[in-house]
Amino acid sequence: MSIIPDTISWQIQLFYVAHLAFAFLLGAVIGWERERAGKEAGIRTFGCIAMGSAAFSILSPLLGFADNSRIAAQIVLGIGFLGSGLFVRTADKPSGLTTAASLWVSAAVGMSVGLSLYFLAIGLSVITALSLHLPSVNAWMRVSKKKKRRIKADQKRAAKK
Repeated sequence: MSIIPDTISWQIQLFYVAHLAFAFLLGAVIGWERERAGKEAGIRTFGCIAMGSAAFSILSPLLGFADNSRIAAQIVLGIGFLGSGLFVRTADKPSGLTTAASLWVSAAVGMSVGLSLYFLAIGLSVITALSLHLPSVNAWMRVSKKKKRRIKADQKRAAKK
């Protein structure tokens, strides 16, 4: 006896595989920016997170006995746990927080694709990738106070040497 209904044809399963590939692609868009920034988690990590979340979102309604909201909640919890491993505090400043947060969004992208909410998934990917790229835009650097703080901190370190 199978948990999954026997009525799911190979065509429907192939359609789900296309969902997974699409989720991986959208997660990879976010991961590509992180990889360009020299972060540990990159294209493969973000793509796999999005694809895994999509897979759980696809499987959830197929398991007639399981509550879909419980599976979604466990995805959020599990990704939060993974993200906390990326977040480290060194000296007086935290690092990895942006990567952890974008990893969490990548899970939402995967869930969106898994639930056939394609425009939401595309929007999440594009907005996240743009927001991750924002600090390297010259206009943003002029407005951001972080750059000024970083310059002052670098000057202090140089003065101590």
